[in-house]
Amino acid sequence: MAFGIPSNAKPLFLLSIIKGIEEGIIIGNKFSYEEKLETIYKELCSFYEPNRKPAPFYKPFYHSTKEHYYNIKWKGGKIPDHTWHTPSPKFIKENIEYAFLDDGLWDLLQDKYIRNEFCELIISHYLKTANI
Repeated sequence: MAFGIPSNAKPLFLLSIIKGIEEGIIIGNKFSYEEKLETIYKELCSFYEPNRKPAPFYKPFYHSTKEHYYNIKWKGGKIPDHTWHTPSPKFIKENIEYAFLDDGLWDLLQDKYIRNEFCELIISHYLKTANI
């Protein structure tokens, strides 16, 4: 990532979740840190930002918890004690039960029309000039 250029990792991650819902990879409002979702994320990064090295998948997977619409259910009910800013993929895989969206957003994203609208808004706001 170039200095001073904001990362689009979270919008690309949200697009990945929406595409995962669309493709039937995410069924129910529970999804894990897994290869299929990571593959979608990498494909979208390559498409929308072909000249940029994407943020590793584990970063938006974890840091999206700072957004009101996304959370992680940790094994044992809370995040284990830590000293890092961003946990490793291994730590995430071993210590989470699943990630999930806000129930209201999840319900909205079950409608194909609304999914498409969300995608268009995310793309036009965050990514519209990224692949020019």
